[in-house]
Amino acid sequence: MIDNHHKMSIYKGEFQKTVEIFRKADWIDVIMGVKRFGLDKSAYKSIQKQIVNKGFHWFLVKQSLKYFVKHPLNPLPMFKR
Repeated sequence: MIDNHHKMSIYKGEFQKTVEIFRKADWIDVIMGVKRFGLDKSAYKSIQKQIVNKGFHWFLVKQSLKYFVKHPLNPLPMFKR
């Protein structure tokens, strides 16, 4: 599950149901609900209010930019799969 939760495409393999739930939840969080994989918008908003962000998304943006500057032709690992 941990090895595949950043995967962009559907995971097919052992424990598919569990991995897919975790993978989708992670992507919903990272892209801030832009795509919700069927999760109702009001449910997303409710969950969002309950979880403190503490700069997580800005951290992701900064780290991604640093990586891109150092490795412009080498995509982030989750885009390689």
